[in-house]
Amino acid sequence: MENPIIKRICNSCSCDECEAQEYLDDEIRNLRELKELNDLRYSDLELACTNLGLENDYVQYFINRLSV
Repeated sequence: MENPIIKRICNSCSCDECEAQEYLDDEIRNLRELKELNDLRYSDLELACTNLGLENDYVQYFINRLSV
């Protein structure tokens, strides 16, 4: 199944799907660490989007991933 967020990351940073998945996993791992420390802020979610070359519309994606 094709993941549209991976495609967007590939387009924004000119990387392949494997690298894009690694970048996404790293951002999610970082956000989870902040959440575990009770130090997660909305701006951290926005920064994750920026780091991956995504619009802030994807903040909800990260919120959903962290709620699992």
